[in-house]
Amino acid sequence: MYTPTVSFRLKPEVYLKLEAIAAKEGQSPGVYLKKKLESDTNSFLEDLKFMKGDISEILHLLQSDDKGSKSVENTSNQNDMVKALMPIVLESLLILREVAAPNKVSNSQRLVDKAGIKAYNSLD
Repeated sequence: MYTPTVSFRLKPEVYLKLEAIAAKEGQSPGVYLKKKLESDTNSFLEDLKFMKGDISEILHLLQSDDKGSKSVENTSNQNDMVKALMPIVLESLLILREVAAPNKVSNSQRLVDKAGIKAYNSLD
């Protein structure tokens, strides 16, 4: 099985910090970085699984809206649903924003703008 090698240069002060952190863990800088990258990749994949579950839950809540209720009760149900969904939606969006490359964020914002909705841009 072929395993590719990754190499890059670090500024001396960055390498010294990395070396100190790795030494605390009893590892070489290379082994420390390898384990850190593998761990971050696994965490990312787990986050995606949780997001998929959260999205399924959101869809289920949206589809389970009671059609036979009065409009006042319906508004109350919708407000409760929004309150219940907000943490899930916010966390999912923050995770996506964290892992998205800057060019992907820009492309998404352009598409939102084309749809006639002002895109959120933390730089504006």
